[in-house]
Amino acid sequence: MFSAKRQQGARFEQQARLFLESQGLRFVAANQQFKCGELDLIMLDGETIVFVEVRQRKNDHFGSAIESVDWQKQQKWLDAANLWLMQREQSLEDANCRFDLVAFGRRVEDIEWLPNFLE
Repeated sequence: MFSAKRQQGARFEQQARLFLESQGLRFVAANQQFKCGELDLIMLDGETIVFVEVRQRKNDHFGSAIESVDWQKQQKWLDAANLWLMQREQSLEDANCRFDLVAFGRRVEDIEWLPNFLE
């Protein structure tokens, strides 16, 4: 049984997927688990593989959803993406990929999409 927090996260990930699909991206995979971290969504934007981090914050007491993606989280995101690519005989160096952030506020309607979040 999923925890309430996990169910809420899944709901926001689904909303992020629907939003990105409405922007022309195609769904590849969700919730790819690795020892170093998880990839929330993997999408395709044309030929570009897009690794999407979905973040949500009920309030800004501990920083916004965007601010919550600190250096440590970014490293886990990069490591997980590299492992996913390695399974497909690719790497971050040779794959056409980018890292996008989809951030939510309190409500699903409070959505912000930041393409190329990691430059």
